Amino acid sequence: MPTLEIDQLRAFLVVADLHSFTAAGACLGATQSAVSLRLAKLEERLGRRLLARTPRAVSLTPDGSRLLPHARAILAAHDRAVAEIEGGATRGSLRLAVSDHAAGGRLASALAALRVALPLLAPEVTVGLSGAMLALYDRGEAEAVILRRDGGREGTRLFEDPLIWAGAHADLAAPGEPVPLVALTGPCGVKAAATGALDAAGLPWRYAFLGGSVSALQAALQAGLGVAALGERHLPAGCLRLSEGLPPLPTGEVVLHSRLDGPTQRILAAAFAAPEGLRKAA
Repeated sequence: MPTLEIDQLRAFLVVADLHSFTAAGACLGATQSAVSLRLAKLEERLGRRLLARTPRAVSLTPDGSRLLPHARAILAAHDRAVAEIEGGATRGSLRLAVSDHAAGGRLASALAALRVALPLLAPEVTVGLSGAMLALYDRGEAEAVILRRDGGREGTRLFEDPLIWAGAHADLAAPGEPVPLVALTGPCGVKAAATGALDAAGLPWRYAFLGGSVSALQAALQAGLGVAALGERHLPAGCLRLSEGLPPLPTGEVVLHSRLDGPTQRILAAAFAAPEGLRKAA
């Protein structure tokens, strides 16, 4: 029976969670080639292919999917044991503020990556409007903030974030009628970009729905209440990317501001910057 190496299992888990060898290396403080070598040794030890790789994508094989929950359990037990032997090390905390439009589908995978890369870290995450999240950071109530940047303060760039128009039906914005806009309540950079683009194009618009979260906007779109400007990754199931009769929207970027030490900031940035889905390139 083969003996499993902890470093190889950890590399497998981080790649599985971040969907990227490059991002996994950033989290683990290793090069992409070093992570690939650990995965190759694990596959050789087990005599099974765990990841199917192509130049443009990486995906879990059936054997990789079967190993995944066991790898999580092994690493969790290992990290608890090490912490106990080292004197019951207490967990550190990380107060993280994330703007709702910036988080998208990345929050779950980012937290999973942080759990593997920093097992003794206890994240405290607040999600809200960009302005409110930046204010938390400026008041010292968060060690890091992740938000969309559409002009304004510079930060560590994580990824480009193009906006799209989304709706349940292609005919929601009927010619000659005000565009029924679905948007967040209160000041919002994405809402300002949407209304600014409509105004610049000379298109009348009205608020059809105002909500307190992106998930509320997604529900309103699925209910057919109107159209919204969203990041591409926010497009809800059953809705369409719209373009006909609507003006182009700007491409912003998601940035990180942080007072963290270098290694922790690198790990946090890699976790949120990783591409979504195993369909993406490694």
